[in-house]
Amino acid sequence: MTPTKDEISASDAQDQQREQEQKQERDVPDDEDEETSELEFSDAVRIDASREELWQTISDPDVLTECVPGAESIERVSETKYTVDITRGVSHLTVSLSGEAEFVEMNPPDYIVTRANAFDSKTGSDFDILAAMEIQEDDEGAQLVYTAEVTYSGGVANISNRVLRPIVKRDINTYFENIQSEVEGEE
Repeated sequence: MTPTKDEISASDAQDQQREQEQKQERDVPDDEDEETSELEFSDAVRIDASREELWQTISDPDVLTECVPGAESIERVSETKYTVDITRGVSHLTVSLSGEAEFVEMNPPDYIVTRANAFDSKTGSDFDILAAMEIQEDDEGAQLVYTAEVTYSGGVANISNRVLRPIVKRDINTYFENIQSEVEGEE
């Protein structure tokens, strides 16, 4: 029995669909095989300033460029989005990150939630960061309470968290010390 024209068309369509799926499988990298690591940080820093003063400081891209360790540039693209270029030494590597950060939730001058992503082409490392800062005020000034989740993959993921955690924590501490100096030095 000879297949009908409709049966041939259906068979051809199925073959084309299979070929397309196979092509997509070859073209799409398998992210499930890539090693990812995560670091989490949280703490509070007391700063002798009002919430408004502190908010102005942490939302100014020029000040951030001076305060973020390794920042080469932080440029405002829109009210809530920034591009970032940062170079840092991480263990035996130098990582040059290019990416963007976005304020995904904010209530000035009370809190801000930022999502950032950056890529280092030399090590093939991706970084995704979710950070939240809440500014609480009392009689002694402002307290900046923060949490941060850093997820990373690529070459940097081969570095042990025991090695990487103190490096990142040192940079976080330096950032807040720089913010503190910036705000308290303005008086």
